[in-house]
Amino acid sequence: MSTTALRYAAALHDAGCSLERLEASAAYLTGSAPLWEALCSPAVEAHEKTAVLSRLPDFPADEHLQNFYQVLAQRGRFPLLPEILAAYRRLERKQRGEGLCLLRCARDPGDQALGPLAKFLCKKHGYRSLTFDIVVDPDVLGGFVLEIDGVTYDKSVRGQLHALAQSLQKG
Repeated sequence: MSTTALRYAAALHDAGCSLERLEASAAYLTGSAPLWEALCSPAVEAHEKTAVLSRLPDFPADEHLQNFYQVLAQRGRFPLLPEILAAYRRLERKQRGEGLCLLRCARDPGDQALGPLAKFLCKKHGYRSLTFDIVVDPDVLGGFVLEIDGVTYDKSVRGQLHALAQSLQKG
């Protein structure tokens, strides 16, 4: 996640923008392919983008969001909107004491294996609860790759093989 997206998300959060309004307005803008392409296109001038934004019918955005989208248009940052939305959701979860963990593994580990892992990660990262986003990835070969709060724990067979190859190359 880029620093720019994190900063925009933090500014929106500090301004008191609600997640529901942000999601609704982002869905409105990204839901129409021609509109989204125009907003993201460097060939469309910033003043044209702001003019389009001001004339959208049924656009579900409050004043903070209108100003936010005007800034994105002026600075050519509309392609960051999905990333900003993800960062905002992350801030909301963190505020509630909830963590999100991406777990890539060769097969689904099941709830019994996740319980102790969740407990450990909650303690280590200061969460009350943790949600796993499980991605079954045969390329992992075995073990798992876990990503939480920008930290990656690679306990996969593939990662170990890669580390072994690196050490053999170094001599």
